[in-house]
Amino acid sequence: MTTEVALVIDEERVEEIREPYVKALKNEWENIKTLYQTKRSALFYPLTPCGDTVFHIAAYMGSLDLLRVLFDMVATPRKCEVVRMKNNHGNTLLHEVATSHEVATSNNVAAAKFLVEIAHEGRSRMLMDRNNLGETALYRAAAFGNKATVEYLANEVEIQDQGNLRDDHFTRTSDNLSILHIAIMNEKFETAIWLLIKDPELVTKKYYGKTCLHILASMPTAFKSSSSVMYGLEIIYRCIPGNLVYRDETYQDVPSQSTETRMRCVTMIKNICLRMYADLWIFLAGRWNLIKKIGKMKKKHQTAVELAKMLVKMDSCSWREHFNEEGHNNIVRFSGDDEEEDEETGVALSKAICVGTTATTEAQPDTPLIIATKTGILEIVDEILNVYPQALEHVASNGQNILHVAILHRNHIFDRIKTENKVVWQRLALGIDNEGDTILHKAASIKHYSGGTTSTAALKLQEELRWFTKVEKMVPAHYGSHLNKKNRTAKELLKDQHKEQLKEAQEWVKNASQSCSTVAVLVATVVFAAAFTVPGGFKDNVGIPVFEDKPLYSFFTVMDVAGLASSLTSVVLFLSVLTSSLELEDFQYQIPAKLSAGFLFLSFAIATTVLSFTAAIILTVHLKKAWTTTLTYAAAFLPVCVYVIVQFGLYIAYLKSAVVGIYKFVKLLIPRILY
Repeated sequence: MTTEVALVIDEERVEEIREPYVKALKNEWENIKTLYQTKRSALFYPLTPCGDTVFHIAAYMGSLDLLRVLFDMVATPRKCEVVRMKNNHGNTLLHEVATSHEVATSNNVAAAKFLVEIAHEGRSRMLMDRNNLGETALYRAAAFGNKATVEYLANEVEIQDQGNLRDDHFTRTSDNLSILHIAIMNEKFETAIWLLIKDPELVTKKYYGKTCLHILASMPTAFKSSSSVMYGLEIIYRCIPGNLVYRDETYQDVPSQSTETRMRCVTMIKNICLRMYADLWIFLAGRWNLIKKIGKMKKKHQTAVELAKMLVKMDSCSWREHFNEEGHNNIVRFSGDDEEEDEETGVALSKAICVGTTATTEAQPDTPLIIATKTGILEIVDEILNVYPQALEHVASNGQNILHVAILHRNHIFDRIKTENKVVWQRLALGIDNEGDTILHKAASIKHYSGGTTSTAALKLQEELRWFTKVEKMVPAHYGSHLNKKNRTAKELLKDQHKEQLKEAQEWVKNASQSCSTVAVLVATVVFAAAFTVPGGFKDNVGIPVFEDKPLYSFFTVMDVAGLASSLTSVVLFLSVLTSSLELEDFQYQIPAKLSAGFLFLSFAIATTVLSFTAAIILTVHLKKAWTTTLTYAAAFLPVCVYVIVQFGLYIAYLKSAVVGIYKFVKLLIPRILY
């Protein structure tokens, strides 16, 4: 008989339930025993608004000692009833144990075994009990990634021969969500792998038309290629083992009677070294949370890839969905084309070239390949194309192929597709979707633009223009004049979609150029004045500097002249930027190149000015002690250091942009045979 625990908490009982609630959370089982020894009826009082009794809390804590103490105070005939006692969510004690993975990993299996033994003859019904969502304890354990508990409960179900695992435990009755779906959604990939091995038929289950591979393909944070690791932590990520919990498999595979003694020794030494290496990272992870966090991330990435490989191999048909032989052909339309009407059907037909792209109008989920391309998960795309290379030519229900999607979402899958067969690549580049958009239209669209990879507005716009140019080189020349169903060419769409970005870039360039010009003029004024007020002055009536023979004076002169020349050069460059038209096309090469050169000359001018100032101080102030000289140097170089630290990222970005531009220009001039 299942007992539903009613939530009846009055003001007089608040104080009575506070103490056992706090002590149960602290796992103080001896104090709990003392509290309930004289008033055992209070054992069944709800301690939380959700109707959790002290038994539910102990089960969630995975505390075997506390559960034993509590059940020792329950009469034997009632123990089976207590085990199946539910809270307001319909969770029994076994449900709570299944949820306790993050709280007490080492004890939850032992606690589950204890509850199953307590249930005795009622264990079969207890294993079949469902909560308000229609979840059994086995299902809930999988949802929370409690793999050890999943294995134990699945084994118990099979021993008891109570129903079928797939039918009775692998589906949530409230929404028919499969156990494999929920494990993947909660990123419990190790549990998902075990379930998939246990029942390969789970791969065919769908939730709102989506298989498990659909779900996994929409989880970018689960894969290395689509999630970011902080700069500087990449080395730790590469070095750290994926699983910080070492599993001793050192000598299991070494044959005891083998004559290959040398091979056994090499294997032993290798395993010992691996164990020491793993132990080192375990030690560091225990004292540095950052390493522990990176280790968990890498483990998640590795298990996600392993699961993806299994799902792709088992899923042999999803990549073929959405093909329809009765689909329509898209056409290339040009400005000024007249439209003729078919006499029989009355449909307007353009004088155009058919490209043979087919699609369906039926609303269905995108295939895993298309979803993975959208989310930028290279691992899934690679695996699908390795197993089913023909999937590359899949066309979605909206008429888009994988190239349309990769270009629209601006991800690195685009470069992966380029490595495929050239013939297939060219076929994909000719594709036109149901809206009449070519891949060049997708390159011009900012529908899924996420801000780019650069820092400033000007560089972001340059990145978009380069992306458009890169795609433009892939398509036939006449595609540049193609009109989509909104009667727009790709370049018209580019200008229209990037109006706001162009305004932001223009505003930023003007402000930056004005500010830098002001600084450059000030630097030029200072170094110009310094040239005629040399340190130490001049000899009487001769006009020759007092420190003419000093090496530092020559250094001062060179730095002063260099500072004046570079500052004036930067002024000229920034003025040329301010006086330019700042049109969209200018931001691809011209404006970034001028800004890069201007920033470089301005930085050099500031550095040489500080160096000339330092040389002047040392010439005029004779410092005899080493520490005073060192302090002077440090103080002199402080402005340069601060300037470099603050503006380093900006200068590197523009320098990188300038180098890339120069490289491409030189590459065009050099004959292809030379590189």
